[in-house]
Amino acid sequence: MSVHKLRQPDQKGLVALLAAKAHMPVDDVEQLYEHERAELAVDAHITSFLHIFAIRNVEKILRRRAGEKTALREGGRAPQPAGRDRRAGA
Repeated sequence: MSVHKLRQPDQKGLVALLAAKAHMPVDDVEQLYEHERAELAVDAHITSFLHIFAIRNVEKILRRRAGEKTALREGGRAPQPAGRDRRAGA
């Protein structure tokens, strides 16, 4: 009987793909990915699928950043995080 190892994804390839999609340096996206993966690993009991959640989190962050840049370029204000009152002092 042979034991099948779970094949880990090509993380560098995934990070490079995300970087290209976001028009960002690979090193920046790789650092973001490693940070997200480390954050998830802190409380994880099963680590086999952390890369999936880390990639998803990085995609969300990159989309949010792209939206903020677009809003600023168009002369508007960057979107506020959900649940926060936009009025000062409120």
